[in-house]
Amino acid sequence: MVKKKREKRVVGWKENAALPDLNVKNVIAKIDTGANLASIDAADIKIVTRDEVKFVKFKVMKRNNTVRKTSAPLEGYKRIKSSNGDVEKRPYIKTTLLMDGISKKIELTLTDRGPMDYTMLIGRKALGKRWDVNPSISFLTNSNGKLK
Repeated sequence: MVKKKREKRVVGWKENAALPDLNVKNVIAKIDTGANLASIDAADIKIVTRDEVKFVKFKVMKRNNTVRKTSAPLEGYKRIKSSNGDVEKRPYIKTTLLMDGISKKIELTLTDRGPMDYTMLIGRKALGKRWDVNPSISFLTNSNGKLK
């Protein structure tokens, strides 16, 4: 059987995205091909154990001052080197990213992105081979994660 090659979709440098597993219906994400992983602005990060499984409880801090309390199984920790050279140990989870009508499982690190302009950052690993980035445009997808 011949495998059909998927056509790449184009996204801009910032896009609407959703994280349905975390009940985050719309978040503005910066597409950053200089970053490897995806990260989200999280506050009050707490590690708890339920039935011998570690979970991370946190609040997603959106730029319109709304807060979404959520939790997910803790996958582990990643050492992340920021653009200024600082190294930070961050908890990470696996969750579903919905963008451009496409669902994809990604690794998502949790960190305080308070001083940053965007709630979420989507890096190369999360983009995978599904999307090409056009840095001269933005918002090709609408708020429910589907192509306009």
